[in-house]
Amino acid sequence: MVEVAAAIVAGAAITVAVLAGFAPPRVDDLPGGHWMRHRWAHLWEREEALVSTAGWPGLDVAGFAYAQIAAAAAGAALGVVATGLVALAVPAAIGAAVLVRLAVARRAHATRIRRQDAVLEAVRMLRQLLETGAANVQQAIAMLGERGPEPLRNEFRVIAATTLGRRQAWNAARDRISEPLFDMLAAAVLVQGPGGGELAPLFADLEATVSSAQEVEREADALQVQARSAAAIIVSLPVAFLLVLSALRSPYLDAFRQPAGEVFLLAMLGVMAASYAWMRRLLRLQGLQRVRLVDA
Repeated sequence: MVEVAAAIVAGAAITVAVLAGFAPPRVDDLPGGHWMRHRWAHLWEREEALVSTAGWPGLDVAGFAYAQIAAAAAGAALGVVATGLVALAVPAAIGAAVLVRLAVARRAHATRIRRQDAVLEAVRMLRQLLETGAANVQQAIAMLGERGPEPLRNEFRVIAATTLGRRQAWNAARDRISEPLFDMLAAAVLVQGPGGGELAPLFADLEATVSSAQEVEREADALQVQARSAAAIIVSLPVAFLLVLSALRSPYLDAFRQPAGEVFLLAMLGVMAASYAWMRRLLRLQGLQRVRLVDA
């Protein structure tokens, strides 16, 4: 009965913590001045970008936050009931929330990979059309809207249909796609303007640049995933060991069921979490930066 009550309290505490972290931002009410407001706005924009890239129907930032809240509360309660250690409610809640986030992040990553491949295919098609002299740039873009890569077909169709304000149409497409490789394509078209077949060498160079950048970024992502996976395994091993001992009802855990033992265990888990966060920070790569276009 005591364990059930502790599980309920732990789940409620985790729920309140996650709610506080994911509540819609009101930057005017935040303490800490400009730095805190900027940091909060950046965090919220990153969550919106992740959910938008994932593209799950009906999923918005609020729904994403509530899904993590529900998973964290359930994980905390399950962790306490299964092990009898209140301190393990925190890693159980974090692990459950991370599983939800990982599912969305994987879908977003797959969507981004498809967009990158579509950009490279679009650049290749533009280069081929201009080399043959069958069309100028605008006609080639209209062809991409009809027979181009499916993830970008509608964007090219909208751009081709725009007769006035073509720069604004490209900028709007850039904001929707949010892909640095597409920014390169937009910059090449807008800087040069429509000019016909003589632009083929430019798009040939752009194709080589996009292909090289894509290869380097994916190789870096693969190395980063390997390093993060190794760090996660190292940090998870002590928690897994505690779970095994709890399942075996080992008397070695009796000390951690006392108030002083719970505080000590919670402190050690905090040190492990801080170490993992530090390792992830060291392994973080910025990746390609967005190309900013300004109106002439």
